[in-house]
Amino acid sequence: MKKKVFELERLGGTKSVEIAFDKVFAIGYAGRDTSKTMAHIKELEEQLGVPAPARIPTIFQCSVYTLRQEENIEFLGSQTCGEVEYVIVTQGEKLYIGLGSDHTDRKLESVSVPKAKQICAKPLSRKLWDYDEVKDHWDEIALRSWQMVDGEKVLYQDGGVRDILSVEDNLRELRERVGDIDNAVIFSGTVPLLKGFLYGEKFFCEMVDPRLDRNNAFAYSVEVIPEEER
Repeated sequence: MKKKVFELERLGGTKSVEIAFDKVFAIGYAGRDTSKTMAHIKELEEQLGVPAPARIPTIFQCSVYTLRQEENIEFLGSQTCGEVEYVIVTQGEKLYIGLGSDHTDRKLESVSVPKAKQICAKPLSRKLWDYDEVKDHWDEIALRSWQMVDGEKVLYQDGGVRDILSVEDNLRELRERVGDIDNAVIFSGTVPLLKGFLYGEKFFCEMVDPRLDRNNAFAYSVEVIPEEER
């Protein structure tokens, strides 16, 4: 089991918790509107050569060592970028919600989507929410991201969890196709990009719950490791 420490924000206050997990999954093409998802798949195939999946949503297992909570993270090559996602953390039957960035190598994605997912670190928030406290107003929660490009902070994504398959739908797909997910960290799939892929030097993301007046946000710098042999 791998372990990470989080700050659990609950109605009664915030406390530090240690979470043990043995699996990490990244879900893709998880939009609730299937027609938009299929249009996006076609667009990626035509423009970037990304092969269409055999089934949606896609489920990719990643190494537990890809999870990172640092503010400065190194990535190989200049064509990698993040995507804001809600994150499900399972502890038996107990569910927590975090925030993550499914950082992916877009160049490698045209060759192998699983390898493109695996090669990049998966940045993760230090804060968690108790799912029981937010599930009754789940679709009100917003998701946004920004990229710092040439020194300018640009809005990159602006949507909400309502755009993505629900927690229950994602978990049902995983249990049917994977099996045991009692101690797992699950990246949910993302919201649409506003203007296509950008490759910035810093990525910012946030998840906002207006009902409980909560904000889970973090940022990380993208340190590029050259692909050339030294």
